[in-house]
Amino acid sequence: MHLAVFGATGHTGRHLVEQALESGHRVTALARDPAGLPARARLRVVEGDVRDAEPVARTIEGADAVLSALGQRRWGTTVCADAMRTVLPAMAAHGVRRLIALGNHGTAGSRHPGIYTATVWIAIGSIMRDKERMERLIRAGDTAWTIVRPAALTEGHRTGRYATGTDLRLTFASKVTFADVADCMLAQLITDEHVRKAVSIGPARR
Repeated sequence: MHLAVFGATGHTGRHLVEQALESGHRVTALARDPAGLPARARLRVVEGDVRDAEPVARTIEGADAVLSALGQRRWGTTVCADAMRTVLPAMAAHGVRRLIALGNHGTAGSRHPGIYTATVWIAIGSIMRDKERMERLIRAGDTAWTIVRPAALTEGHRTGRYATGTDLRLTFASKVTFADVADCMLAQLITDEHVRKAVSIGPARR
């Protein structure tokens, strides 16, 4: 499969690119600084900003699916929502329908009442608002989308052991590695189970 990846130099994005290449996919990744992605077989890097339509279109052209692992690196940015304003039109223009995007547990339908959600919104409200705006734009579009909403993210190896669900209840103890989130996002490419759904991901149930 030929995959277009956004947010490829971030914590989850690096694992996403690595795992996709290991699985035999071809990857075209957008990066403001291409030096952040070492040269690899079957990897093409397009230099540019996700807010600019031209490099976004070049990244998506010829792809079978789009994966976004974008997230804020500075408080108060709106990169996730801004990205969808260029990514979604480019997907439509190039006839690409499958979209898998990294969200956050605690937004939209997973914003369950309780101390966990309230604390997360106080701590990282800017990030959560950006992710919610991103979700609204995705839902309003005409793609075959899946949004993956992780619990607290940590460093660590890919284990392949995690729980997913559209109504998963997570807590402060619910941690999942960047590598496992990347694994979950790539797994959506071979199933229609969560098309036009948002699925949360957390640690495997014991």
